[in-house]
Amino acid sequence: MTRCILCYRCVKVADQLCDGRVHGVINRGDVSEISTYIQNVVENDFSGNMIDVCPVGALTDRTFRFKSRVWFTKPMDAHRECSKCSGKVALWMSGDEVLRVTGRKDTYGEVESWICNDCRFEKKEVADWKIEGPRKIDRQSVIAQNHYELLKQLKIDVSRQKEISEKSHQNSK
Repeated sequence: MTRCILCYRCVKVADQLCDGRVHGVINRGDVSEISTYIQNVVENDFSGNMIDVCPVGALTDRTFRFKSRVWFTKPMDAHRECSKCSGKVALWMSGDEVLRVTGRKDTYGEVESWICNDCRFEKKEVADWKIEGPRKIDRQSVIAQNHYELLKQLKIDVSRQKEISEKSHQNSK
């Protein structure tokens, strides 16, 4: 919990999901952290959505943790028929392997619709999903820095810069 900035976004989501208060700030001052209260567990089919609202990544998906960095994955829009939720997700893939499943976010980074824990944690096979295509990534995003769509354009830009610098170097002699 050293990354947590105590923004309380996950607490607000937990309040919406659960009947009673089971999640909040414990301790005081420099040692305060967000956690579940003693003897309370967040038991809800939509509890994984607290991961998506965390702005700094303090809450993580146990099935994705330490497998890859998010900027090394290919985000794909996908959907499936689900009786609990909309089933519209973003799949984070490496090759043909689904590493992470998250709710789709809008242009402001807010989750469009919540997804159930079955879709998030249990459906990690490509065959479980109907893939719609690559997810549009903002160019200024950290994810875009190593993104496969921009790689070709980056190589072209670098080669042009080399040509320009070589010509200017030759002209100065």
